[in-house]
Amino acid sequence: MKRIFIILAISVTLVILWTNSKANYSGTLLKHSPLKTQLQLQSSKQLENMVLLPQAAYDKTAAREMIERLDHIPTSLLESTNSQEIKIRLFEKKLTDFSTTSHLKGVTPRGYTNKSITWDDVPGIGGSKLVLVKIGHSEKGKGHNSTNLELHELAHSIDRYVLTDLYYELEFLPLWKREAPRVFPNEPYFLQYKEEYFAETFAMYYLNSETRNLLKKKAPATYQFFKEL
Repeated sequence: MKRIFIILAISVTLVILWTNSKANYSGTLLKHSPLKTQLQLQSSKQLENMVLLPQAAYDKTAAREMIERLDHIPTSLLESTNSQEIKIRLFEKKLTDFSTTSHLKGVTPRGYTNKSITWDDVPGIGGSKLVLVKIGHSEKGKGHNSTNLELHELAHSIDRYVLTDLYYELEFLPLWKREAPRVFPNEPYFLQYKEEYFAETFAMYYLNSETRNLLKKKAPATYQFFKEL
């Protein structure tokens, strides 16, 4: 009897530890949101388990369009991303309102020459297991200089957690050094930081045919890298 009790206690403890190890993010998963009925996605299974929506009122049209653009990414790559438990939180207030980013209040992002801009003003951040992107700020000029906000920020997390094989690092490094000046001449942000070049060319490849063709023209080797990904 005592042995059974000990085994049961250990089992309960393991369940609690396993549960607590799971990231607990605010928001409603797409699969639990009425918005999913308005979407026809090629990767519905993956995105419904990755996208988190605000619990308060939000711009559903803009959110739907953001999710549809994320659906441009191949299902296989989204499946690998989902298996890493990466979430994409769409929000409407300030980026620094979240517990994972509150420490960035008043801090100027790396590479920003205008020191009056802080993370409080920035509409997105990627590179961790929780990607944050502001609803209605997808286009360049809406608080950022990326081709597309949600694709760029998710790319940072894919770069860090999914493409971890040394093969990708060794293959992409020479592409960046050779082709970054062609795509982004006189733009230090992309010339100095390989991860920024990766994220931005990722966004160019997956946004639409126009940006993809531009990438193919200016950086054919980078284009081929994403084509074979």
